[in-house]
Amino acid sequence: MKSLMFLAMFSWTTVSWGFSPDCFFCLPWRQESLRPQVPEWPIEYVKIEKVDYERNSQTASFCKRPEDMVDTIVLHHSETPSTDTPERINELHLNRGTPADPWYMIAYSYVVNSPYSGAVSPRARVTEGRPLDLVGAHAGSNIFVPMDEDQKKMWEDGKITCGKEGGEFKVDSTMEKDGKIKANVTTIGLVVIGNYSPFSKTNPNGYSRKNPRYPTQQTQDMIARTSCQLQKRYPRMKYIKWHNYYHSTSCPGTIKEYIGRIKTLARKYGCEFQ
Repeated sequence: MKSLMFLAMFSWTTVSWGFSPDCFFCLPWRQESLRPQVPEWPIEYVKIEKVDYERNSQTASFCKRPEDMVDTIVLHHSETPSTDTPERINELHLNRGTPADPWYMIAYSYVVNSPYSGAVSPRARVTEGRPLDLVGAHAGSNIFVPMDEDQKKMWEDGKITCGKEGGEFKVDSTMEKDGKIKANVTTIGLVVIGNYSPFSKTNPNGYSRKNPRYPTQQTQDMIARTSCQLQKRYPRMKYIKWHNYYHSTSCPGTIKEYIGRIKTLARKYGCEFQ
């Protein structure tokens, strides 16, 4: 009798839910659990803080771009003491230009504070630098890279313009040469505060050659999380490069050795970088 009652109840359930006894995966709750869970923006793998930077707004010119123009993240180190701050990097950059060609503000779009072993450093954090819709000053002023069809259209449509605050912004034809565009236009700079290159006369804050300095696991993870967070917002950002990929420089020091590891960590957060 109990068996008959159970069968009757089961039969009613299969009719009302619309599945057969041998179709476990047809259960409504099971179907729901199998659906891909696509998170909506904003996706926050790391908190990105904001700073109100001083700017050379009266004298310096700068260039604007659509944010979708960017496809590459370029890694740097500041080659300064780890105790420096984003504001201090901005101050250095404000003073880096010449009277005839001053820098507008900090060259990088994102700044990572992350102490290395034995160093005294401000708390670990990621800070926004130069706004993403402004062309940076980090990959090299005369380095040109290929454009894809979308980037070519943005350029041809006059979407990249240069000027000064309060003035007229115009297309600068020197940004493009032989079908290529200046690398700063399609990249953003992500700088790790600290010095990851060996000591030299021109690099007094460098490490001793007997004691190389490497980015910590925390630093690698902060770079990976920031990069992935950006890719989720801007799917065109599919590349991670390093400063001396573009021209000869000691930057970003030993951070370059960890690019593969950083990409692997980013994959853990659901991002794929080339």
